[in-house]
Parts: sequence; C-alpha cells; structure tokens
Amino acid sequence: MSKLRILVVHDSASFAFILQKYFPGHVDAIYFSAHEVISQVNNPLFFVRNGISSQINQIRELSKKYDIFLCYGWPAAAICYLAGVKYGMVFFDSYIDPKYRIRKKVSFAKEFILQDIYKNTIENATFTVAGLPHDAEILKKYRTDTKIIFQLIDRDMFHPEVEKIDLKHGKFTFFSPQRIDSGKGQLIMWDALRLTKSDFVVLQTDWGNGEYYEKALSTKPDKVKIIPKVKRENMANYLVSVDALLGQISPTSIGSIEREAALCNTPVFCYAPYSFSENDPMYKESREPADIARYIDKMVTDKNFREKLREIQHQWVKDTFDNKKTIKQWQEVFEETNNKKITYKVRFRHRFIIKMITMLEHTMHRDISSMARNVI
Repeated sequence: MSKLRILVVHDSASFAFILQKYFPGHVDAIYFSAHEVISQVNNPLFFVRNGISSQINQIRELSKKYDIFLCYGWPAAAICYLAGVKYGMVFFDSYIDPKYRIRKKVSFAKEFILQDIYKNTIENATFTVAGLPHDAEILKKYRTDTKIIFQLIDRDMFHPEVEKIDLKHGKFTFFSPQRIDSGKGQLIMWDALRLTKSDFVVLQTDWGNGEYYEKALSTKPDKVKIIPKVKRENMANYLVSVDALLGQISPTSIGSIEREAALCNTPVFCYAPYSFSENDPMYKESREPADIARYIDKMVTDKNFREKLREIQHQWVKDTFDNKKTIKQWQEVFEETNNKKITYKVRFRHRFIIKMITMLEHTMHRDISSMARNVI
C-alpha cells in the first residue's frame, strides 16, 4: 500500500496537504493556478496554460508516475476522463450538479457540450466519494456506489493547547475568518447582528471579491471589525484566543473552519441544515435574522449555555472526524481502485470536439480551467 502514488487534482480546501500528512503512500497535488491553499502543499504541480489539449497530454504523461488521480470537482475530473486515466471524484462542498460549474456567460452550445462531457466523466470515474450523507443522496442520480468518507482534520495544527494571542480589548469576541460571499451568508448575518442586544465585537477577515463582497463591506454593522486575512498557520492561534467562532450561514453543512474551531475547544455558531450524524450539534433551527440574533445573544450572555455548547461540539468533532478511520477508508478505496483496470474509452464525439477546439481556439480551455480557478 505504501507504494501507491496518488495525485490530487485541483484541491481547494487543504485536502491534499492533510492527506500528505496522514496517508502512508505518496501524495502530490496539481492545480490550475496558484492560490492560498497551495502554500501548505509540499512540491505542488501546475497545469500548463496553453490549452486544454496540453493539459490532457500533461495528465497522460503524469499517469506514468501516478497510480490514481483523485479529482476535486468537475473540471479536474473532466480533464482526467479526456486523458483516459484511472481517476476518482471527491465531493466535499455540496456543489454536486455540474450546472454549478458552468459559467453564466457560456453559450447554450458550450453548456450542452460540457454537460455531455461531465455526464460521461462521472459515469466513468473509478469511484466517487462524498464527504456528507446528503451529498451521497444527491449523487445517486448519477451513480449508486458513492462512498461516504468524512474530511480529515489537521489535529497537529488545531488543538486547545495552541499559543494564544493578545486581542487587546476586553469585549466578548467572535472570530469570523471565512470568505465573504453569498454561499457564506454574510448579508443575512449582518441583518442578525443588527438585531442583537448584547455587547460584543466580530473580527471578520478581509477575504473576498466581487459585488457581494463590496456590498458586505459597505453595509457591515458597527460590531464588525475588518481585519487582514489570517494565514492558515496562524488560524488556530486566533481560534483559541477568541470567545467563539461566528461561522457561516450555510445552505448545506458546516465547513472546515467550524470543525477546526470546535477541535480547538472554541464554541461555534454555524447555521448548517444538513447533518454529518444524528447528534450533529450545530444550529439548525432557522436562518431568519431575528432567530439567529437571539441565539447569538444567548451565546454571549449565558456562560453555562456557551460552556455546554463548547463541550458538546468539541466531543462531537473528536468522535465524528476520526483521522485513523478516515485514512483506513481511503486506503481501502485506493487499494480497490488500484486493482481495477481502466475499462472505459473516451467518446469519439468528445475526442473530436477537443481536437476541433484545439485547432480553432482555446475557448473550452477557458471554460473548464477558468471555472476550476473561480470556485476557490
């Protein structure tokens, strides 16, 4: 097993870095472009930028060095499918359907082509893995053999004994380090914060871009203080120093920062309607601002409630996200995959389309690889 070589294709959530730390085999990662997650990865690789056919050829060449390609998202998997290599798909962010990966401005023809390629991509993947039971249910429309494997947590980096930092003020402090975008629900949170009655401050990191980000910054409540983006290696220092984490108002489930905060023994607010387990202790009652405001006020003013929440969440994360169990599950998936032969053939129409696009223009390259960069 230790001889297996895995290439993670376009990870955007530190998955490759943590897999490198805990998986006994050899793990590398390849990306479409540089971004903050890559700073953690050992010896990252990058796709060439001169056309999708070059990227496909690059994957074919890399298949001489790697046994399995582990793809994060549709664009990465599509390139591996078109390269005819042995690949699997992993879904950790609940954006399951390919339509989430189609840029708004693409023409109907391009969307039809991409949807057709994606359909064959997921059908021919050697395996599919979902990080959430709800995601596995959605994936049933494509295939029925999806395995559920929870995400790994970097327990060396996130734990209660991390050194604290001096916040230099005496107010109750929430830390809010997630990206400012519609998927995180900051504008709903702003409305909730305006309705709160308790005295506290929110340290919101300056991370985001676009119209939603600009609107959020220009309309933030007085209780929100914008601070520079915190590097991942310093994240735990903040988590152990604040009174609580103000997480996202998610359309699906809690993210990595909420799990990491709970592991640091920091109480967490996060609206997350979909559960990892029956005893999932995250807030699920309502995404109405008034209800969220009352819950936040209770976290600030009721110490017994906050301490009980801290204890329950901390134990739940420790029990639910067991790295040893998770690594064993990945080992089983990789061993099973390694023993299988590649049985699919890339559709003639897909090979023809890629050939024509390569000859005429690089539009498809922009639509696939740019989409992958845009989801970070």
